[in-house]
Amino acid sequence: MADEARKRVCVRVAACPASFARAPDADEVLAWVVDLGRPPVSFDELFARLTEDEQARALRYRIARVREQFVIGRGLLRGLLADYLGVEPGAVPLAYLPSRKPVLQDAPLHFNVTHTEGAAVLVAGLRRVGVDIERLRPMPDAEGLVERFFSPAEAADFRSLPERYRLPGFFRGWTSKEAVIKAAGATVNCLADFDVELHPDCPPRVNAIRDPKLGSGWALTEWIALDSSIVALAVEGAGELHIEQE
Repeated sequence: MADEARKRVCVRVAACPASFARAPDADEVLAWVVDLGRPPVSFDELFARLTEDEQARALRYRIARVREQFVIGRGLLRGLLADYLGVEPGAVPLAYLPSRKPVLQDAPLHFNVTHTEGAAVLVAGLRRVGVDIERLRPMPDAEGLVERFFSPAEAADFRSLPERYRLPGFFRGWTSKEAVIKAAGATVNCLADFDVELHPDCPPRVNAIRDPKLGSGWALTEWIALDSSIVALAVEGAGELHIEQE
């Protein structure tokens, strides 16, 4: 990739507003953090923004928390994209990749949404982007999950971590890997096809990619949101990611 394409990208992190004032510039990614207990738009209005198919999907979720996560995340996303396109939220032309990742038809804007208990993150940029968030919590089966889903090299790295680093190392690896596959439009079947840095004292990065479907040139960064959740962001073709938090 040419040096011009791998320039420094600024990640601007802020609380999610009720409306989105502007689209990202060429060398920035906009990231909005949502407190799911206090969304900037009422739940009823967010539900009304959804298409009939999305409303039906929301109502099929039996667990209220999961239903609310979907409605808030998708409703705010439709608001963001509607502002960008100058249309009503329900008219935003979303298409879906085979992985079920939603994408915007006939527009250069890339986006992604993630949520966990109590928090969501929406990101948008002019490069492919992926984001994942996980609430930091005890994980008694972290080693089993690493053995099942991570690559053999990552599993060896995980076992070599001092005990105090294993839980943060697991969440570093999991969120980083999810961010990459979401940005690439891949599925969890590809989780073992690339390696990321697990050691929490080292900068997040992709160490190796073995499946060409994942692409290349992914840059990673991370931050803590709402005091208890780790967020990982993957951006295509960036030489360095610099976070600015408002």
